[in-house]
Amino acid sequence: AQANSSETEKLVDEFAAIYTPVVVFIALGMCSIPWAWGREVGTEWTHLGLVLIVVACPCALIISTPVSYVAGLAASAQRGILIKGGAHLEALG
Repeated sequence: AQANSSETEKLVDEFAAIYTPVVVFIALGMCSIPWAWGREVGTEWTHLGLVLIVVACPCALIISTPVSYVAGLAASAQRGILIKGGAHLEALG
């Protein structure tokens, strides 16, 4: 399945491979460094770091590409048009 990935899927995978570790590193810093300024500051920044992980999660971006291909393939199949995969669907425009 990975060999037949479309250009959009490859781009999203490359982006997530860089984006995810950066977000995790920033959130880890937010959750650990502020504790040096006390418990209240540390607690607040830990909460903000966890919020960052939830909000900045690339899951929706990663999942949306295959889901949109499946929706397009299903819609075309209902109309009697068979398309081999997402890469071919993307090539159609």
